[in-house]
Amino acid sequence: MPMISYAQNGEDVVLNRLFPDGDGFYIDVGAHDPINNSVTHHFYERGWRGINVEPEPRVFARLDRARPRDRNLNVGLSDRSGLMDFHDSPAAPGWSSFSDAHAENLRARGLKVQITPVHVTTLAEVCRAHVDRPIDFLKVDAEGHEQEVIGGADWKRWRPRVVLIEAPWAPPWEHLLLSNDYLFGLFDGINRYYVREEDRGMLRLLDSGANFTDDYVSHAHWREREELRARLAVYEGLSPRSILLARRLAKCYRAVPLLPKLVHKVVSAA
Repeated sequence: MPMISYAQNGEDVVLNRLFPDGDGFYIDVGAHDPINNSVTHHFYERGWRGINVEPEPRVFARLDRARPRDRNLNVGLSDRSGLMDFHDSPAAPGWSSFSDAHAENLRARGLKVQITPVHVTTLAEVCRAHVDRPIDFLKVDAEGHEQEVIGGADWKRWRPRVVLIEAPWAPPWEHLLLSNDYLFGLFDGINRYYVREEDRGMLRLLDSGANFTDDYVSHAHWREREELRARLAVYEGLSPRSILLARRLAKCYRAVPLLPKLVHKVVSAA
């Protein structure tokens, strides 16, 4: 069976190349929804566990319910601890950020932005409090606040094997990773992948983004297929005459608003 990819750009497919077997541990900064566009849901289904960091309270509530095995933190990450203004966009919560510049871009797009003081801590503090095993991968999606998140890590003590950061533009923070013995591996058009020097052998698996050779299907496509199968299951066991009658009735669907109920009665009676 093909792998089901839940991530936005097949990030979980690429990571699955690097970690095809066994269980593992992840840290997801800017985790957002527990399933839709999630880089970690595939691995959670495989039995992995990890740490999810999500400052937006409404999104966090869904995440916390769906991930009982994970450590879920309703905080922000930066290069210091304290309170910071969180620019929350209710219409597009995935674009909310601690970055003032990013908030201005949201307003320029016509989106409403609400400012809320939110507690922030550092990645080093999160690791110190909650990491109890090697970190297989770290994913960071901080909507313009990536440099502060990276600056708040202790790259000597806690060294994720793979670091995945959303950065569709030239990153000003890349030197922080390179200077701590991380090697650039791949840019997939949205994200940049890095591998620690100790695992440089993984670089050969980062030769491309997700593609047909990975044998996967997107979650959206899989869901549509399953919904279609459920709809077709109604017709299983029907005689050819009943199916023909249902097809003829279906042609009148737009002309007769009450026809769906009639079709259902005919199919049920058959």
